[in-house]
Amino acid sequence: MFFSKFATCAAFLATALASPLGASANEEHQIAKRANGVHLVNCVTYSAVVYCENDSNCNFNPGAGNQCIPRDHLNGNGLEIWESAGSCTFDTGTTFSWNIQSNAQSQPNFSVVGSGTNGFQGFTVRKDDQHVMYTDGNGHACRSIYYAL
Repeated sequence: MFFSKFATCAAFLATALASPLGASANEEHQIAKRANGVHLVNCVTYSAVVYCENDSNCNFNPGAGNQCIPRDHLNGNGLEIWESAGSCTFDTGTTFSWNIQSNAQSQPNFSVVGSGTNGFQGFTVRKDDQHVMYTDGNGHACRSIYYAL
């Protein structure tokens, strides 16, 4: 009897530890998005790295201080090729660096596809669902391709 209760308790604990409070993958994604974060976005004709102090409230034009424009690996239309190692330095002097798997776009949304750092903390990079985060001053829809928390 003791062993049966112990086994049931151990199974419950293992499930809870594997996923916070028994959360689904999408719920884990939503829980994680309550921290500060960085989004790698494409805005029709250019790419940007966007810092969000509160990632759960980050669907607006970030302004110059919270955005930088990478120029490391541009393809023919001015959009960044995110699936590699790259970096971008903000006006504050902080550099965000990332390393994203070459096959990241073939992974399911919200999958872990790389890592990043801003020199102060490490980030886990996930594939985003390409939702429109904001519209820039020129009317370009800026879509979140990857996010780092």
